[in-house]
Amino acid sequence: MPSEPPVFHSLALAEVRPETGELVYLALTQVPAELAAAHTAAGQYVQIQEGEGKPGFFALACGPGRGRFEFLIKRGAPLADALAAKKAGDAIRLSAPAGKGYPLAQAEGKDVCLFAAGSGIAPLRAAVHAILKDRAKYGKVSLYYGVRAAGGFAFAEEMRSWAAQGVEVLRVCSQPAPGSWDGATGHVQKLLGERKPDLSKACAFACGMKGMVEGVKAACAELGLPPERVYQNF
Repeated sequence: MPSEPPVFHSLALAEVRPETGELVYLALTQVPAELAAAHTAAGQYVQIQEGEGKPGFFALACGPGRGRFEFLIKRGAPLADALAAKKAGDAIRLSAPAGKGYPLAQAEGKDVCLFAAGSGIAPLRAAVHAILKDRAKYGKVSLYYGVRAAGGFAFAEEMRSWAAQGVEVLRVCSQPAPGSWDGATGHVQKLLGERKPDLSKACAFACGMKGMVEGVKAACAELGLPPERVYQNF
């Protein structure tokens, strides 16, 4: 049987700001209790609709229980561009959170590796929020975050606070402009292969393009982490 169509709720944006040249941050702070109650797992998504157009799926960029919904919108598609053009006070129409999200319970007592490419940092930011809420439940936590150019990293200031709370943040650029970047180059799976951590008792969460996720699974397998312990949020 076909699934029921989502019910959309109109909520006013509390904050809109450019996060990078390509990414825009949106925040809703007055979230009805029924919607907040549906946000139960890091990595869930909502559907957002403009007018009578086709809804799009957008990952929540914040962990559950924070009393707000946050998003990271990547420009380049009509719906995303319409959302990116909004201002604080404008309304958006969205569904309740849905999806299984990341199974963080599988990572308790283990080291955790997080792999994000580009706007894929959004659901992994939610995972970091959830992990930091119960930091003692997890071992070493490492975030591998890859973008194309040096100016493409979202949430840079917040990541400094993550590092202070015991999250190792490892950034990598695949195509930095000459002289713009003195850090690691290539892709997250390449950086993982170069560092060679022991992942035999670890758990991993990933979000990015299909090729990136497959590359991460292959690199993790070489370090003792089977593909079935590399989780996606859908």
